[in-house]
Amino acid sequence: MDYDDFTRVLEEFADKVADKVKAAAPSPCSQDDGELMTAKEVRTMFGVTDKTLYVWNKTGFLSRIRIGGVVRYRRADVERAAQVKIK
Repeated sequence: MDYDDFTRVLEEFADKVADKVKAAAPSPCSQDDGELMTAKEVRTMFGVTDKTLYVWNKTGFLSRIRIGGVVRYRRADVERAAQVKIK
C-alpha cells in the first residue's frame, strides 16, 4: 500500500466515522427539543436580569442548555416556567 492508497483509505474511514457520529448525536435544534430561545428573549419575556436567569438555572426552575459557548433555553421549558410564575 502506497501513501496515496493509505490517504484514500484514511479519508474514507474518517467520512464513515463522521457519518455515524452525526447519525447518533441528537441535533440541538431537533424536533424533540423544540424551538430554542436566547437569554435576551427569556429576559424580555419575564422582565428579569441575567442574575435571575442564573439563579433559576441553579435552582432548577428554568434549565439552560449550552451549545458550544452559547446559552439557549427550550421554549417549552420557558412556557412551563411562565405558567408556574403566573400561579
